[in-house]
Order: sequence, then structure tokens, then C-alpha cells
Amino acid sequence: MHTVHCDCEAVEVTMTGQPKVHGYCHCEDCRELLQVPYHSVLAWEADNVAITRGKADVIEFQHPRKRMTRIFCKHCGDVLYNTNAMGWKLVSQLLFQRCNPGPLPDGFELTAHFFYDRRVIDINDGLPKR
Repeated sequence: MHTVHCDCEAVEVTMTGQPKVHGYCHCEDCRELLQVPYHSVLAWEADNVAITRGKADVIEFQHPRKRMTRIFCKHCGDVLYNTNAMGWKLVSQLLFQRCNPGPLPDGFELTAHFFYDRRVIDINDGLPKR
């Protein structure tokens, strides 16, 4: 079991088990939803992620055209996770590391770039580009 929380600590999210995917996503959907050039994700099945504190303090933004949501704290605006079209819940690796300092647990290190052919920024880090 692992937890993350927003900047103001009003909301806590708990993840259980191992993430399904741990990599960088370069797809247009993530870029549009999160307004970032790419996203470092730890993706879990929806049932493995739960808001364990501050449910009343979150806002869910449903993208108007895509089957994606962004879940964030209504006080500090920190994004806790987003969902993709497959229903997975994606926690930013940066948020995970901020809330869990030190070495990443085994199986949480980023291992590849996904949708790299759609990138807007070149990254030369030696990881596989898919």
C-alpha cells in the first residue's frame, strides 16, 4: 500500500498493489488534459486507487470530448490523479516521489516512453521509445 497527498494535505489517495504501467506518456490526450508536454505515470487499475481522506475536498474535471478525468484538490489545486480512456488511474511519478522520498519501490521506476512518435519534446535517456 502506498499513499500520496496534495500540497495542503487535505486529500490523501491510497494505491494498492503494483502499477500496471510505469513510464512516460507522450499522447495528445494526456498533454491536453494535464497541459504538460509529457506525463510520468504510475498507472493502476481503478479498483486499486482510492481517496482515503478528503473526498469532499476533491473536484473531478471530466474532459468535454475525451473519456478522461482529472481529480484535484479544491483548496490547493494539486492534481492527485487522472483517468485515461481505459479507466486506469494515473498518479504522477513526481507526486509519488514528493510524497514518498527516497528510492522508488521495486517495479515503480519508469521503464519506457509510450506514444513517443507523438512527442513534442525529444528525450535522450536511453529508455525504449514505443
